[in-house]
Amino acid sequence: MTIKDSRKLAGAWVYKHLQGANKQLPDEAIGTFAKALLIAAKGDSVLSQDERDWVIGLTAAKGASEALLAELETYSGDEDIESLLQSNPVSNKSRRNLIYTAIQASDADGTYNEGEKAAIRSIASKLEISEDVVAELENFYQKEKELFDNKISLLFPDGIV
Repeated sequence: MTIKDSRKLAGAWVYKHLQGANKQLPDEAIGTFAKALLIAAKGDSVLSQDERDWVIGLTAAKGASEALLAELETYSGDEDIESLLQSNPVSNKSRRNLIYTAIQASDADGTYNEGEKAAIRSIASKLEISEDVVAELENFYQKEKELFDNKISLLFPDGIV
């Protein structure tokens, strides 16, 4: 199996198990999504290494090319979100997923702060997603984090090796 085949297999798995989708997106769409996540995570004027690593890890798991991953290593996150989304629009079906995943990315350093929340709300507004839906996605994310912590405690009561 080639590296390209492995990336496709990993990407297909991620899309199926995290999003219920049966197809992998093209690199250009994956890149737009990843850059939007980095812009959101930099909403507090700081793009932490943990946030960048989280986004790059997710993007690699989606089967992105080496070229895209290398670009994300140095992407500043200063691009205008509206211009980015106009260059390769996020499909209507994945708008809420972008906001939810941006919340995850922004919290990758352990802090989901007011600047990041404002950036996510700005992106949501441009995608015509209401404040109520953003709040619902934030609440769902918090519940999911709690469930994950509970799962880890249940699966590894003596700690992870």
